Amino acid sequence: MHIIQSPLFDFEVFIATKGNDRLVMVLEALNAEKIIGALEREHWTGRKGYSIRGMWSALIAGLLNQCYTLSAVVRLLARDKDTRIICGFSRDNIPSEDALSRFLKRLVAHEDLLEECFAGLVKELRHLLPGFGDKLTVDSTEVKAYANGNRPKPADPDARWGAKGTSHKGLKITSEIPVDGGDKKSRKKRDTYYWFGYKLHMVVDALYELPVSFTVTPANVADTVQIETLLQKAGADHEETKPQAIIADKGYDSQANCQFIYGQCKSAPIIPIRERAGEQLPDICNAKGTPSCSCGLEMVYWGKDGNYLKYRCPHVMGKAECKSRFR
Repeated sequence: MHIIQSPLFDFEVFIATKGNDRLVMVLEALNAEKIIGALEREHWTGRKGYSIRGMWSALIAGLLNQCYTLSAVVRLLARDKDTRIICGFSRDNIPSEDALSRFLKRLVAHEDLLEECFAGLVKELRHLLPGFGDKLTVDSTEVKAYANGNRPKPADPDARWGAKGTSHKGLKITSEIPVDGGDKKSRKKRDTYYWFGYKLHMVVDALYELPVSFTVTPANVADTVQIETLLQKAGADHEETKPQAIIADKGYDSQANCQFIYGQCKSAPIIPIRERAGEQLPDICNAKGTPSCSCGLEMVYWGKDGNYLKYRCPHVMGKAECKSRFR
């Protein structure tokens, strides 16, 4: 039904397309024959059940229609005739939630083939899209587990508790943090968001906003230790696919990460500098990496000389008055 593989669709045409035409375009673009073939060759117990290709198509249809649960996929197949026809199901022969769950367990057992399918799509995008992979961004997002993490033995034994210090919808715990070692009057409040589950770490092309590589870890794994693995999977350390710049937030700021990006990937690391108490002195640079003068003022950018950036005194440039000059 979806055996012949056509070239990847134009992304702008895909966005403008409505209805189940999107589903057909995606199924034709995905080179999933190895995955489907491996599942079809597996040993069956009991009656054979639903077709592998139909179950695969149903899961893809669920993703395109933002079905967050398998029960939502079943409801989609029940109400949408066109989707049922594309997936190869009749009104009286729709797979149950349990059947989809069993198929999904078999599918994730072939993680290597899924990774190969994803890598093939990325390789094709590099040929079709000009400048794809030149500028990469790295970040992570939470993935909540369908389990109660407060139980002594949660139903999902691999999930862990994670926390973020930014505002999110969900559980928030407000705590007071000292600022510059001050007393209670100089403290600020910070919202901490907690979730039980996993983290999805991704490298995304900054221009086309398409994923280049990914990995999934328990929620308690720090972002900063994943960047090297992500960039290696994205081919950033290979001469033919190295990017010009790699962009990340300050959660990825570390000497090891910057050395890997600059040394191994031969790319420019664009990562804000974290303010580290006792390590980053005010007379060196600020959080943006701009040098500070002896008075603690931000120096003024004055152009570039080869591979070096030039800065001048803010007093000389008329941006500030250094009190030390009038002592």
